Amino acid sequence: MGEFLQLAELPQPRRVSELTPEALGFKSFKKAFSKTESSRVVQLAFCPTTPHRLAVVSGTKVQFWQKGKAGEFEATSKVSKFKDLTQCVSWRNDGKLLLVGEASGSCAVIEASTRNVLRRFRGHGDAVTCAAFANADRSRAATGSKDGKLRLWDITTDQMLMEVPAHSDCMKSLDAGPGGPDGWISAGYDGHIKVWDLRMAAAGSDPKKTGADAKACCAASMDHGHQVEAGVVFPSGTMYASAGGPAVKLWDIAMGGRPVQAMDDCHSKAVTAVCLDATASSLLTASFDGLAKVFHAASLEHLWTYKLPGPATCAAWRPDGNAFAVGLDDGQWQLRERKPAAQSGKDVSEAAKAKKPVRTTKGRMRGRDAEAASDDEVVDFGQKKKRKKISAIDFFLKKFEYRKVCEYMIDIQTPARDSLAVVDELLQRGALRAALRNLPQELCLAALQWVQRRFGSGDTLQEHLLFEALHTLIDSNRCLQPPSTPELTKVVADIEMKVNAEMRMQEALFETSGMLEMVMNL
Repeated sequence: MGEFLQLAELPQPRRVSELTPEALGFKSFKKAFSKTESSRVVQLAFCPTTPHRLAVVSGTKVQFWQKGKAGEFEATSKVSKFKDLTQCVSWRNDGKLLLVGEASGSCAVIEASTRNVLRRFRGHGDAVTCAAFANADRSRAATGSKDGKLRLWDITTDQMLMEVPAHSDCMKSLDAGPGGPDGWISAGYDGHIKVWDLRMAAAGSDPKKTGADAKACCAASMDHGHQVEAGVVFPSGTMYASAGGPAVKLWDIAMGGRPVQAMDDCHSKAVTAVCLDATASSLLTASFDGLAKVFHAASLEHLWTYKLPGPATCAAWRPDGNAFAVGLDDGQWQLRERKPAAQSGKDVSEAAKAKKPVRTTKGRMRGRDAEAASDDEVVDFGQKKKRKKISAIDFFLKKFEYRKVCEYMIDIQTPARDSLAVVDELLQRGALRAALRNLPQELCLAALQWVQRRFGSGDTLQEHLLFEALHTLIDSNRCLQPPSTPELTKVVADIEMKVNAEMRMQEALFETSGMLEMVMNL
């Protein structure tokens, strides 16, 4: 006969699938810092150069944060030379200049080191909602406005080079696209993503006109299907990710705006931010439903979800890929940073396995004064092996005293998980009928009361154990066919009432599920 095994606690069912290595990496991003501003956080942007300062746009100021020597995040400086609410911020790729759009219709060019306003681009009829520097030419910048117009500027001369009526509604996203300093990608509330080549004149325009009077040509136009809230272009300039409504979509710019991937139900509410990590392999989205999610950039496969304390308005990934920040509608913003163990590319469990076991027992093989060799086996004769004490229920199971096991199972002081573990053990032994057969009326009443207490209060995946015990109890005792006393009749009637109530609840849940599916598919 094999060795007796003690009664194990009933295992709980797994709620999620096994985590992939990528998901384990994103699980290691923990909240490192949180701050509440006086008004709504409109946009966040990390400086592309070290030490990767974070610009937080809120109210009429832009606050700069960075990690100090002690490892804590601290406010280094701020720019508050604005007469109206700030709307957007964008760093130049060398980290020396940044653009800040205002609700008054102007855009300020600020020197990052001195925080001085070098230029102000004026002329928009409404708030400047997006701005960006050109990648190929550092003297070029573009701004987008709530009136839907795109303007190209020369930073050195403060001159507007071109004005384009890009969208019929508010522009929300503007990025440098392919084609050098004259290539741009814009998106707005009209639901369209447009690729602009400012070197090409539109059909029907006068080729002699230059500057602000010239008309640009839209090289490609894509329909997102919802109001576009945010967008990001891949480093190659040939792929673009748009976010708006509950959907996130990927577009191939090189193929004329062909859709590559689409996820129409990425979030339950409007997606307000989308950004790429340092390697452009992962896509971070933030939504007004209070969730931030990470997806594979190529396949849009879901990797991880972060629960936020409120609706999200913006998000930004630090260029080194080890942290990201999310801004909220109530003025709070939080920064999540990767743990050091995950930064090295190893999981915490793998690092623990890599540690060598510590040898704590010492012994002598060749007398008191001899030292043990490296390949010697340590044998300790000083301590005797202690016998393990087993619990009462394990003792009854070991002695096959199933009647006492039944009494322990239905005892009111026995925890629910232990009583269900006893049922599972008896089922595996094929002894459940033997334990519940020919019980006296007092034990039958106690067993029915145990079923009544446990029904509906445990895990739904463990209810089948309770049903097995109830059916076996009724089938194996004559006093329950039918109940022979008023007490037994009353308990059986109470169990029937609880079963009927549970069935009515399940029917209501099925109806609610059907209504929700109909609403979500509209």
